[in-house]
Amino acid sequence: MFIQIPFFLFLFVFVSSSNIYTVSNVTVTSSSITRDQIMQRAQVWVDEKVPYSQTATTDGYRQDCSGYVSYCWASSTSGGGHVTSNMQEICTKIAKGDLKKGDAILKPSQHVLLFGGWIDSDAFYEYAEHQSGDVCRKSTGSYNYFATNGYFPCRYNLVTG
Repeated sequence: MFIQIPFFLFLFVFVSSSNIYTVSNVTVTSSSITRDQIMQRAQVWVDEKVPYSQTATTDGYRQDCSGYVSYCWASSTSGGGHVTSNMQEICTKIAKGDLKKGDAILKPSQHVLLFGGWIDSDAFYEYAEHQSGDVCRKSTGSYNYFATNGYFPCRYNLVTG
């Protein structure tokens, strides 16, 4: 179903089953997603070696760090996904001890990566699009490194489990 609001508002609303999408830089509501689904989506770009790009898109999402996490979380594709400066609109800060697969480690306006699970009390698996010339990859990261450099853990607001 498609509903058009008066032209002067420059706003369009799409309604489809459980999802409501509002386009024109307005918050988008999506359906929930499980941690297993997030991690399955994360592995797709790793397997495909999707190259980093702030302009190119895959499946409607920018091929940069925040586009990748937006893709993994199946959040809005509006504008290619969220950006690090507005990721906090769709996630909530959590404690280190609450981190689970599918959560993220975020430094607003800088970088975001997907948390893939603990290796030990500091090392963890990270899934990320890091920089130009690189491809989406799974690697290991140090929680202490990120924490001392202004990053914090966060959880997608619509994740289940």
